[in-house]
Amino acid sequence: MKIYIKVSYIFFCILSCKENNHHINHSEIDQLKSSEDVQSLIRKTDSTFSNYEVKRIKDFRREDFLCKENIALADQLDVSQSFYKTDFDNNGFTDLLVIGDKNNCLGMNNESCSYSPIVLLNFGNRKYALKDISQGFDDYYVPRIKKVNNKNLLEINKSVVKDWEKKTFGEPSKQTLEFKEGEFVEYNSNDKNYIPVQKIEFSTSGCYGTCPVFQLSIDQNRNAHFIAEHFNFSENMESWSENIEGKFHAVIDEKQYENLIGTLQYIDFPNLKDNYAVDWTDDQTVILKITYAGNKVKVIQDYGAQGTYGLKSIYKKLFELRKNQKWKKDEGFN
Repeated sequence: MKIYIKVSYIFFCILSCKENNHHINHSEIDQLKSSEDVQSLIRKTDSTFSNYEVKRIKDFRREDFLCKENIALADQLDVSQSFYKTDFDNNGFTDLLVIGDKNNCLGMNNESCSYSPIVLLNFGNRKYALKDISQGFDDYYVPRIKKVNNKNLLEINKSVVKDWEKKTFGEPSKQTLEFKEGEFVEYNSNDKNYIPVQKIEFSTSGCYGTCPVFQLSIDQNRNAHFIAEHFNFSENMESWSENIEGKFHAVIDEKQYENLIGTLQYIDFPNLKDNYAVDWTDDQTVILKITYAGNKVKVIQDYGAQGTYGLKSIYKKLFELRKNQKWKKDEGFN
């Protein structure tokens, strides 16, 4: 009788372990032990990160009071490692949150000014994607993993300057992000938020350089019009012409359209600000106009296109539509 009970107990344990781990898929990330291991994987994954250096926040040494305050904030939040493991996209594979230095610019005294935490997403079979989670140039913050309602979220903690002359700080700001529809966006606990979208209109200005200048509109039946003005097909400054590059129409791919609308609804666009702006010059302005819920209109003007994580995700999707749809030239479109 005792033997039967013992065998039954062992069988139950094995069954329970299988049930508890049936969503866990092992990959090479699970074997990574050191900063050097993680660094090697990142450099192999994306050639633009060939100089990426994985290191702890406290190892960034700059004569910069923002950098020093960021080190103090990391200390306070107990973010002491150079990388952390979790599953951000809930696909059963272990992802990485990595602190590091892209080493692609120099500040004073030849100090690196490219503090660049990233997320490495793992899709299995050695397929990865790198996500830059910085909002802008020289953006200091402390990222860490946060668990909410069984979701692995990304928390961004940032020191807030109270007085620039005195170099004093107020309470740090905090943003919680969820990986949604291919990008990190501000977490919305009401993830069943439904806002009927009738039409999306998007336009961009020029910048000091070759920023694409275009207009794009999409109606609720996925019918789209694209006016390519400048630098949509070439970044060669010599190709500049007063003439626009063309007018096109297409029906947007259903999956990509639903992805775009789903993100808009999730970020609760009617409650976003009407104006955003970065604190540098010579950048591009984008204007997003959304007609929704019985002809209500929301217009967002964003100098630098960095307004929120959610808006950055929307802008990226709209920029990509220029290249990933079956556009037909329409000389008659006004």
